[in-house]
Amino acid sequence: MDIVGSTVSVLSLLLAPLGRVFNNLRHLQQRQVTLHRTIEELISKKNDLIMEIDAATVYEKKKLKSEVQLWLKNVEQVTNEVGGIETEINEKARCMRGCFPNCCSRYKLGKLLMKIVTQVSELQAKAAFGNGLFVDSLPDTVKILPTTALVGNKTPQSVLHVIWECLVDANVSKVGVYGMGGIGKTTIMMHVNNLLSEAQIFDVVIWVTVSKTFNLKKMQSDIARALNLELFEDENVIWRSTRIHEHLQKKKYILILDDLWHRFSLEEVGIPQPNRENGCKFVLITRLLEVCRGMETQREIKLEFLSKEEAWILFIEKADAILSPDIDSTARILCEECGGLPLAIITIGRAMRKIADIRVWKNALEELKSSRAEIEGMKEDVFARLKFSYDHLKNDQVRDCFLYCALYPEDCKISVEEIIEYWMAEGLITEVGDRESEINKGYAVLNELKDACMLESVGTEWVKLHDLMRDMAIRITRESPRIIVKAAMGLKALPMEWMGDATWVSAMDSGIEVLPGHPSSPNLTTLLLQRNLLCKSIPNSFFLDMKCLKVLDLSGTGILLLPESVSGLTNLRALLLCSCKLRELPSLAMLKELRVLDLSYTLLRAFPPNMEDLVNLRRLDLSYTDKLKCFSPGVILKLSRLENLSMFKSKWRWSSNSLVGKGSDFKQLTGSSQLTSLALSFEDLPSFISYVRSKHWQVLKSYHLGIGLLSWFVPTSNAKYSVEIQGCNVTTSGSFIELPENTQQLAVQGCHDISVLSNLSRVSYLGNIKECYVSSCRGLEFVTAADANHFPNIESLVLRKLFNLKAICSGRLEGQNFVKLKILHIHNCNSLKNLFSVESLQHMQNLEEVEVWNSCSIQEIVEEATGVSGSNLPTITLPKLRRLYLSILPELKSIAKMVFICNSLDAVDIWNCRKLKRLPFSINHFPSSLKHIKTSKEWWDELEWDDPDCRDLFQPLFNEDKWPENPP
Repeated sequence: MDIVGSTVSVLSLLLAPLGRVFNNLRHLQQRQVTLHRTIEELISKKNDLIMEIDAATVYEKKKLKSEVQLWLKNVEQVTNEVGGIETEINEKARCMRGCFPNCCSRYKLGKLLMKIVTQVSELQAKAAFGNGLFVDSLPDTVKILPTTALVGNKTPQSVLHVIWECLVDANVSKVGVYGMGGIGKTTIMMHVNNLLSEAQIFDVVIWVTVSKTFNLKKMQSDIARALNLELFEDENVIWRSTRIHEHLQKKKYILILDDLWHRFSLEEVGIPQPNRENGCKFVLITRLLEVCRGMETQREIKLEFLSKEEAWILFIEKADAILSPDIDSTARILCEECGGLPLAIITIGRAMRKIADIRVWKNALEELKSSRAEIEGMKEDVFARLKFSYDHLKNDQVRDCFLYCALYPEDCKISVEEIIEYWMAEGLITEVGDRESEINKGYAVLNELKDACMLESVGTEWVKLHDLMRDMAIRITRESPRIIVKAAMGLKALPMEWMGDATWVSAMDSGIEVLPGHPSSPNLTTLLLQRNLLCKSIPNSFFLDMKCLKVLDLSGTGILLLPESVSGLTNLRALLLCSCKLRELPSLAMLKELRVLDLSYTLLRAFPPNMEDLVNLRRLDLSYTDKLKCFSPGVILKLSRLENLSMFKSKWRWSSNSLVGKGSDFKQLTGSSQLTSLALSFEDLPSFISYVRSKHWQVLKSYHLGIGLLSWFVPTSNAKYSVEIQGCNVTTSGSFIELPENTQQLAVQGCHDISVLSNLSRVSYLGNIKECYVSSCRGLEFVTAADANHFPNIESLVLRKLFNLKAICSGRLEGQNFVKLKILHIHNCNSLKNLFSVESLQHMQNLEEVEVWNSCSIQEIVEEATGVSGSNLPTITLPKLRRLYLSILPELKSIAKMVFICNSLDAVDIWNCRKLKRLPFSINHFPSSLKHIKTSKEWWDELEWDDPDCRDLFQPLFNEDKWPENPP
């Protein structure tokens, strides 16, 4: 068996090659068919890839990988080789009349076909290219932009930090960076772009500067160019957007659009919407907050002006001058005139570079102050860029509203109410119905100017025009003379020649004593002369040639009477005489177009004659007219368009019975169908209650009602519905106060007997009170029902000179008590020992500001909880508290002896609280939002700390300061 087995094995080895030979001979035709099929498949794959490669290399300028190039080369070689084999087989078969050649040839062809089929199969397997066909294009799309250094460590660097935090925040996908032209938005974003390029946290960083005239196809071309993606002009917008979208949808991109002026659809351009899932970002740079809103940005970051220190560093860097003491002072003023605008600082600094002549510096300052600004580069680089914002405003009316703001002095705060009143009277706000609708329109215009960074907000009641914006406005009006601005110029007289062809003239705050006689001003529509001396009478001829005059403001002047020629101003719409020394007025019967008549704070003794003829009068202000003795009966009913009547604290008061006292029957008020705003003083408490019961207040959009002595009172915030009570006995047996149900602000002064504020009741309808002011009251206590809600909507509470006030809250608070309280001010309450209990603070989670001063008995701000100690001490959390002010509290020993958490706290001020030795903060509950603790160094050094590390943590926040001379 061993011999047989060995023999078989040897034969198998000898016959194996012979078997392969016969196999090659037998399957030659089959292999030819297989090769033909596989080579066709390979060629089809090659053709598909070539189409894809052609599109990418032509349209997107992509670079083919070396391995793909080698594969195509090998496919070409194999294809040529297969072509040659098939040609050879076909020729031999034709010569042998359809038969294959001899066995040797058949064997060689079969072996070659087997080899070629294997090569084709291997090439097919390699055709997947799982890592892509092209070289990664990231180095071509991430570009480092040329930038200048950021000035200062505060303003630009802090903004850059905020922007960066937004870009690494997964919850923020769209960011708007906006600000005034020339403030440095592009510069800061270039730095951000370069940081992104270095960090490589995005696959693609795209920077595109948008055309000021928005063009969709141009934006697509700019974006495609940044992506190295080629688009053709003859392609339609949809196809272009599709190709951009396909290019970006698998990439983590950030798109930065500079100088954007219009809202547009990302989808129309082809940009995939950035979101948390794809990690993409969209940043727009604009001058218009409106564009940020239109693009639905999640964060809007406004660039502010440079600080004085930062501005000066930038200025001296650009000027590079030898600053003698004389030049230094002039240069600093010149720098301040730029208002912290980097573009202006750089332009003026370069223009003054290496100039050592003081006269040249003084000339430059004079030019800039006079709005001429012939300094090199100012017109082309600064004013031209600022004017583009002006040109881009919605319409001519809005542009004129902006120019009107230039009538105010440089650096002047402009009252929002006043400027809108001017706009309305001048006709820049179209009459659209009632006054409130027009005022709302005025606020819309004002917001448009603020959103365009052409006006700056100063609190909620004021705006300000940047000096260079004002200069630009004055330059615009010089091209077509229409405005004369001499406000706050220290003039003694008003030259007649200024007024010849002017439309608007402003000489407010100028010290003018004398007005010219008979100036020719046929085009004049606005004349602002408020707060001038005008100690002599106005010449009767002064108004004779001002037939177009619409706005006349003589407020705060020394005039005792108006000339009769005022009666001829038949187009006059606003006559403003507030705080003049006027005792009487001529007849105004001819002023049929008059809308506003302001006689507040005047010495007027009698109502102007023929007032009922002012058929278009909409606002009449007679508040604080302490000498007014006579009031025409029924005149209010005859003023059929009167909407706003103010007679608050006038000597002439309103009564429920016109035959009693010196009041006027308020029935003519309740009979007026147009009144929407009312400010009145009532003769007595019964008259006030009678008016409340009339329900007339229900049709009003605002009111300020007063009873009693009514001294000057300044609320902490604006309220549409307020009542002030002073010096009335409101708790005589059986009597009580009734208030309108929608009262938002209550001021109680000079009344008696308040000892516990939360027991304030017997005052009907307290449910909607938002603000309450109580001052100079002794011992008064209002008692409420046990289940009553004490001030559920009160937002601001000010307690002054309540010498017998012992507690704000008595007992356990329930329901909605004080839940909306934001501001608490305690002044001169000398019987009060503490402000809060732990339980009461649980109802005051909206508290934002606490101010306590000059109260000699206060020992604790938060009353110490009884029966608890050590680790059982309760936790006090005030999540919205921003400001804590404590002053002149000689017995204060503790703010809070328990855990005190206030993570929104911004400022702490402590003065003359000598017995207070500890702050209520710990290292475990450090308020990270805290910016400063203002106090004296002596008190700070004597503070006691449980943990030395806690002192080290708070030390950088200590801000030594002097005790304010005028505490709040």
